[in-house]
Amino acid sequence: MDDTICAISSAAGTGGIGVLRMSGPAAHRLLKAIFRPRKRVRSFVGRRLYLGWVFDPDSNADIDEIYAVFMKPPRTYTREQVAEVYSHGGPAVMKAILALMTRRGARLAEPGEFTRRAFLNGRIDLAQAESVLDIIESESESERACALAQVKGLLSARINGVRQEVLALLGEVEAEIDFPDEDLDLPPADGRAARIDAARAGIGRLIASYEEGRVLTQGAQTLIVGRTNVGKSSLLNALSERDRAIVTPIAGTTRDLVEDVIHIKGVKFTLIDTAGLGTPRDAIEREGIERVKKRIPEADVILWVLDRSQAYTAEDEEVRLAVQGRKVIAVLNKADLPPAVDGWCCGAVAATTALRVEASALSGSGIDGLKEMLYAEAADSPINRGSQSLVTNARHLDALASAEAALGRGRRFAGSHGGIAFLAFELRDAHRYLGQITGETCAPDVLDEIFGKFCIGK
Repeated sequence: MDDTICAISSAAGTGGIGVLRMSGPAAHRLLKAIFRPRKRVRSFVGRRLYLGWVFDPDSNADIDEIYAVFMKPPRTYTREQVAEVYSHGGPAVMKAILALMTRRGARLAEPGEFTRRAFLNGRIDLAQAESVLDIIESESESERACALAQVKGLLSARINGVRQEVLALLGEVEAEIDFPDEDLDLPPADGRAARIDAARAGIGRLIASYEEGRVLTQGAQTLIVGRTNVGKSSLLNALSERDRAIVTPIAGTTRDLVEDVIHIKGVKFTLIDTAGLGTPRDAIEREGIERVKKRIPEADVILWVLDRSQAYTAEDEEVRLAVQGRKVIAVLNKADLPPAVDGWCCGAVAATTALRVEASALSGSGIDGLKEMLYAEAADSPINRGSQSLVTNARHLDALASAEAALGRGRRFAGSHGGIAFLAFELRDAHRYLGQITGETCAPDVLDEIFGKFCIGK
């Protein structure tokens, strides 16, 4: 924390503008040593862009024409001195400027070190810091909106609300333990169980939001299933609007799972093309079918593909039985060919799902309607109703589950004076687990793991 760190903060490669950042006690001094403003400046004002040149003090040679900005603490990203350079975005230019910074005394930043300093200096908590990475990696509008809400602290506020209630209860219990003979004005002990239940309910709502948070960040897992040669791979290509899967007239072309990601009105869907279900012809096809069967219970939506130009078969029925009870959209493919849909097919589809669409992966007819149907499956979620304080991080989920379990154990001693020490122990554990999410009680090795996922310049 006593070092001044530097890094290229813009994306790798060539661009119109490159951004380099320094943070630390000597950031301003180091930039002044390599910056020659176009107009004479007596004193640099914070948060103002200055046009000039970066130059090498040893040779007095100009490196590039830049904008320089000096930011004064505590109103900076790291709450330290921050100095930034906006240069041309060529790799050679940015490497030359970075080399100047290190030669003058700055140290190359480690991955995520700027955000780590923001956390250690109290500008953001750990959950907010992790959400910075979520914003950088977001691919859909709903992902971006949720990550931004977490950066603003909406999720942290919900967690801290429960944590404060647990802390208040722990304080009362410890006071009763430490001063058993004192006439303390404490809330009645018979209300502790209800307060613990309320805290557990708050944690339970956060845990319940994880499933929707998972769909938001990973995309709704959309499994494309059906017997061989009904057009599953063609449907994947039509939905993704590119040749992602190999398509041939030969049955059984797809032997493994093929995935692609699409976005429909800002909602992310992970499409998974699968091997055709039926009697395997060899060991490879058998393994492909087993992988499909394992993924069926995990899928958020299943596209059951049928060949509209052929009669319903025993293999189609086998697929129907495999997906029964799941959220299914029946896709009657090959609508560009004469229909051969029979009563058996119509009855089987009606018995499985109310969602049915006729489409042609070849001509594209019905594909827009299928996308609308997929989107409708996500349209009623809190994501689309504006509830964005969702749990999206598996580390947060584990800590919440541990806190909830500790409160559950502690509740058994809520009405027992003899078990008050056990109640205090469990309340401390619950408080500690919740603190792991926001960083108050997080181990250094966990911080190393979290910030190691960041890029160097963030």
